[in-house]
Amino acid sequence: MISLITGGAQGIGFATAEYLVRKGGKVCLMDRAGLSEAAEKLKGDVIVIEGDVTNAAEVDEAVSRTVAEFGGLDTLVTAAGIVTVEPAIDVSAEAFLKMMSVNVLGSFLPAQSAARHMSVNGGGNITFIGSVYGSVGAPKRTAYCASKGAVHNMMQSLAVEWGPLGIRVNAVAPTGVRTPMIQALIDKGQYNMQGVRNRTPLGRIAEPEEVAAAVAFLSSPEASMIHGIVLPVDGGWIANGYTW
Repeated sequence: MISLITGGAQGIGFATAEYLVRKGGKVCLMDRAGLSEAAEKLKGDVIVIEGDVTNAAEVDEAVSRTVAEFGGLDTLVTAAGIVTVEPAIDVSAEAFLKMMSVNVLGSFLPAQSAARHMSVNGGGNITFIGSVYGSVGAPKRTAYCASKGAVHNMMQSLAVEWGPLGIRVNAVAPTGVRTPMIQALIDKGQYNMQGVRNRTPLGRIAEPEEVAAAVAFLSSPEASMIHGIVLPVDGGWIANGYTW
């Protein structure tokens, strides 16, 4: 399997790359920093490209280089994203637009570029990294919730449009995941770890490797009839209507 992973230098993106390389896959990591360290840790058939997922030309370059060096592109995983915690009444227009740009446009542009290749080369798979907050609301995360809800709905639209082209499109919706981004919120006192544990029937946040396994499954032949879905990877978080 030949994969391009945005946000691939850390967190869910890196864990997915590690999982796919371990299974014999070839992976291109696209990120803005940390790429050489990530490639060194993977020690597999990996190339890296520094780029901005909101820049169409840089995204196209990542797709083109993946195809040129590996001979094709089977799977795209859009793991690049940002999150901020701020009361909605204080969120600036600039901050809101940045969230939508990175999380939504930064998912669409790689999908669009990958689909241009896949549509004339036998199809492929695209998996967006969504969030449980794409389905529910949360205080101080209005822009983030809006962006992930947009990613979920965009995924469904693309699944309807691109399915006939042989391109399967899905998303995963993790709860809290033990990534550097979440750790930064924990360090700032902006993440209620105990609250998440209380709401989650399995009693813990997810590990990046658990999300990676779900992404790898959706990208595999075993998921050949799974299309247009948001797969929760949340330990029952969404299902739970009661907290204690």
